[in-house]
Amino acid sequence: MRGLGAFLPEPLRLADDPYGLRFAGPLRALRGAPSSELRARAVSPLWLRGTVRRFAVYMQLRTRVIDDDVEAFVREGGRQLVLLGAGFDCRAWRLGALAGATVFEVDHPATQSKKRAIMERERTSARVAFVPWDFEHQPLAELPARLGLEGHDSQTPTMTIVEGVLMYLTAPALDATFKCVRGYSTPGSPAALTYMNRSLIEERSGSGLGRRLAVRVVGEPFRSGFDPGQFPGWLDQRGFRLDRDESAVQLGARFYGPDLARRIASGRHARSHFALVRRGA
Repeated sequence: MRGLGAFLPEPLRLADDPYGLRFAGPLRALRGAPSSELRARAVSPLWLRGTVRRFAVYMQLRTRVIDDDVEAFVREGGRQLVLLGAGFDCRAWRLGALAGATVFEVDHPATQSKKRAIMERERTSARVAFVPWDFEHQPLAELPARLGLEGHDSQTPTMTIVEGVLMYLTAPALDATFKCVRGYSTPGSPAALTYMNRSLIEERSGSGLGRRLAVRVVGEPFRSGFDPGQFPGWLDQRGFRLDRDESAVQLGARFYGPDLARRIASGRHARSHFALVRRGA
């Protein structure tokens, strides 16, 4: 979906990921030969529509707000980035602002193996440290020490990205995640998070039940959501403070204006949230 953003109308494009479609099987051809890309762009109003279009727009918002936070961290002198559940995120290759920084990508060995094979020929001005980690079987309490072996300096600021992850974690796993981040971060270090409003997890409508069944079938059931009003207190109990929390509707208004924000408000992504938090003293 991040890669499909290139085929949205220009006013809707907030971030470009030229690598995203490399991980999308047959869709790789859309960002291949220039002639193929031009043809796909010309007819995109016919095929990039409905649910797929809405999801692509949502991913533009999600990508841009986190990209902006990463670039702000670097401008403040930050040089260490940790991606928990990095997946096929390509910020280390996309963002020139990360030149000279170290990006620690933490994820399952199988995922990393595929990513490394696809990206092996791509140069990056950042140092990428792949940290294979099986979250199901390796305790997160051991991750700070492992990061240290890969060159992480626990005495300097570190930004953490936890994107599209928290909704799949149990309550104990959430606690372990934030305890881990606190363990390798200095006071004031930022973390960019995405989370779902608890109402999406508990919704009893047909569409809500259908969404939860779909993700359960593919092996990643929704497990956790937050009440935005209670989220600051939850963070405070775990040693973090909330800097900013915006819903997709609020982001839509900020980047696109009120008309598109109203359209976002009618979809399920309206209750997705994007937060920036900081480790306390």
